[in-house]
Amino acid sequence: MSDSIEIILEVLFFILSIIWIGKILILRSDKQIVINPVLIGISSLLVILPNDSITLLGFEIQHIKIMLYAIYCMVVLFGIYTTNQKNGIF
Repeated sequence: MSDSIEIILEVLFFILSIIWIGKILILRSDKQIVINPVLIGISSLLVILPNDSITLLGFEIQHIKIMLYAIYCMVVLFGIYTTNQKNGIF
């Protein structure tokens, strides 16, 4: 079950990354200065984590990757929401 959740989140990760890239190219806002480093950090962690079933800090790597994918998706959705608002959160 974790494998199917991870695959779904990977596809969502890819789609939201493409949308966010489009937002960066079209809109240049101060909100992106805050959001982009967070997304880069999460992406870099996803790249360096192995695909083995190793336990890290009491959690399996696969569960950590699922959590990072979910956080990434939430941050991108939050960023899309805030860039579309005139009087946003930032």
